[in-house]
Amino acid sequence: MKTFQYRGKVVTMLMLVALVITNCRQDLPQDLNHLIWYEYPGEHWNSQGMHLGNGYFGATFLGGVNQEVISITDASMWTGGPANGDWEKAGVNPMALNALPQIREAVVNGEAALADSLTNEHFLGDSELYGYFTSIGDLLITFSDHGDNYTAYSRALDLQQSTGQVKYQIEGIEYVRDYFCSFPDKVLVLQYTSNGPDAINLKLAARVVQDSSSIQIEGNTFQVRGFINGNNRPFNVMIRVKNQGGTVENDQQVLKVSNADTVTLYVTMSTNYKMEYPHYTGQDPEVTNSSVLTAALAKDYQQLKQAHIQDYRNLYDRVKLDLEHDRELAAMPTDQRFERLKAGKQDTGYKILAFNLGRYMVISASRPGTLPANLQGVWNVFKFAPWAGNYQSNINLQEIYWSCGPLNLPECQQSYIDWIENLAISGREIAKRVYGTNGWISHTIGNIWGHAAPTGALIWGMYSMGSAWHCQHVWDQFAFNQDTDYLEHQAYPLLKDASVFWLENLIPFEGYYITSPTVSAEHGALLTDNGLNPAYHDLESDQYRYSLPGVYQDMEMIWDLFTNTAQAAYLLGDDQFGDTLLQVRETLLPLKIGKHGQLQEWFYDIDHPQGRHRHIAHLYAVAPGRQIHPTITPNLAAAAATSLNMRGDGRFMDQELAAGGNWARAHRMWAWTRLLDGNRANKIMSEMLTEQGFENVLTYQHAPYGGEPEMYRESDEMFCHFQLDGSAALSGCIAEMIVQSHLDEIHLLPALPDEFSTGQLEGVRARGGYTLDIQWRDGKLIQAKIWIDDFPLPKVRLENQLIDIEKDQRIQIITS
Repeated sequence: MKTFQYRGKVVTMLMLVALVITNCRQDLPQDLNHLIWYEYPGEHWNSQGMHLGNGYFGATFLGGVNQEVISITDASMWTGGPANGDWEKAGVNPMALNALPQIREAVVNGEAALADSLTNEHFLGDSELYGYFTSIGDLLITFSDHGDNYTAYSRALDLQQSTGQVKYQIEGIEYVRDYFCSFPDKVLVLQYTSNGPDAINLKLAARVVQDSSSIQIEGNTFQVRGFINGNNRPFNVMIRVKNQGGTVENDQQVLKVSNADTVTLYVTMSTNYKMEYPHYTGQDPEVTNSSVLTAALAKDYQQLKQAHIQDYRNLYDRVKLDLEHDRELAAMPTDQRFERLKAGKQDTGYKILAFNLGRYMVISASRPGTLPANLQGVWNVFKFAPWAGNYQSNINLQEIYWSCGPLNLPECQQSYIDWIENLAISGREIAKRVYGTNGWISHTIGNIWGHAAPTGALIWGMYSMGSAWHCQHVWDQFAFNQDTDYLEHQAYPLLKDASVFWLENLIPFEGYYITSPTVSAEHGALLTDNGLNPAYHDLESDQYRYSLPGVYQDMEMIWDLFTNTAQAAYLLGDDQFGDTLLQVRETLLPLKIGKHGQLQEWFYDIDHPQGRHRHIAHLYAVAPGRQIHPTITPNLAAAAATSLNMRGDGRFMDQELAAGGNWARAHRMWAWTRLLDGNRANKIMSEMLTEQGFENVLTYQHAPYGGEPEMYRESDEMFCHFQLDGSAALSGCIAEMIVQSHLDEIHLLPALPDEFSTGQLEGVRARGGYTLDIQWRDGKLIQAKIWIDDFPLPKVRLENQLIDIEKDQRIQIITS
């Protein structure tokens, strides 16, 4: 056991961290895999930032001693705007409806070049109103009497309490900063204390990203008023300062506090956005913020903090994962654990930490009544967020929410469901104006203004499955929780209208039905002398073709949509519509196994065995869908595994622009887990956390963003952007290694990696409304408790066999 000298005594690592934590704070978690902590200040937002959020807005702190920089933004800080009847500016190509029959004819006839040209010129729109997610800027809290001669520094994010802390000593005086971001009271609270009298001297200023803003200080109120670039929508940041002792004064747009014992900043922010079609306009943000702070300040600091912790832990404590791991490693500072993992050394506890962080980030970014999490959750330091910080709907947005079902976070997913419901309003207009049919549709990208039209470059913009994939989450929200009121009044109208669209838009091909126009997510084929061959580099080639017939991603997603909607229809007594869906489902172009033994991406057998493209959309049927699985379709499952092997697990530098991405690795993790290969999934997880991971345990999308550098604020990490999708999906993937429920049965320990051979998972959810606690040792089930409420007894599978749960002594059924 490793030992250290600490104040003249010999201690073990565990003893050392206990001393550090005791000196740092009394209420930090006993399980250190709920704690991210460091012994030095951070410098870089992407890799070292510690994020706080309440769904409405986000804040990131770095813990600088002389100056704390807290980057803030509100989820509704978007440029652009709603259509307000001008559908051409919102992305509708006025020639689309007339061009549609020609595009479909060209696709069916195999004239990909013609179909590409028609789609580019006459179908895809150019949305002037789309916009991008932007930042408010930074709060700058300067401590003019703090130098570099500090000791006993610690910076921590407590995932169990949703609180941040910075602590250090200067000349024998201990300084403590405590941070939290409350959902129930809609405030960010920043408290600065010390154990010395009159020791807090700080200056509060703001560095605003938007071009039009002003700072106003009146007494103890610091306020930023401004307008968002481009659309001139108002935003407001309001801060009330409470000080115990000392004085407060206005020092040339800087609020100065001198000689205080304690200073507490109560921060709130908002715009005038309201998610209400068609205008998306609500209350003046200054009025909103004043009301929020008046209500919050009617409570004292401890009341606010306890209400925040209670609200947060009501969600976070529902699930608990414990795996056999080295407790001494768990006691190390997080950056040291990260470096060990990068060096190839095992740290199972680090994966528990990543599991907990994924849940923390979703809870902090997405709550009822807020906007859903975008690519960066609710955090942004950039004037122009990478990839516009958009609601990318060809995997990324959905991946953020994959964990909500199994980890019992329906409240967090509800903001996504509400966003989909709003999106469907525009989606019905797009169905009529672009396709000339009923129902609703959305495409690749989304924003806060209800954007649903096909826009942008053909390679990514003509993905037509946005609404279908969104609807899987609409269905799963019911599947995990069995809320029939939700199903009838919110879910079924969305499911039915999305299905109606595709009933009216399928076209005949080779005796079956396919879709057109469409592309397999961001992928196509290269026209060579030998015909069509999928490209794995040279994406700029003018010989690249996208409008290919029989895109299997679409067949799988429509199969899933029709299956889920039919189940909903039968539950609600709409049997005729359910029958229609299942009949048409059988006429979709059947999946095919190609010459390499792979699951084909297109009708043409042209998958390249060395093509490492990041998207594996044609494996949707494996994950997150339910059409392919080893127990029901073993041949297709084997073909899916071949496709995964062909695509590879991670980054390939010779195909850097086409391969890689944290979200792409997460999809592969889920797919291997569904194919019951937990070791392969765990290998990819380790690689994602290290090869595309940061020391703050988050992961990133590595590919350089295509925007101009001047659109960003300066950063040393300009081309390594934190994205929430991969990190959020990791948590649910670990849960699915232990419990799967997508095949109308509960499968226990289906894909348990060797590294996770002993452990327990409490509170995991299964479709059908079941809750489970599971314990296992050396890969074998010890006990599974299943809470069934008023639901029927589930079918349970273990070691690939259905078991009799009423006779198996390892299974305990608990009824309410």
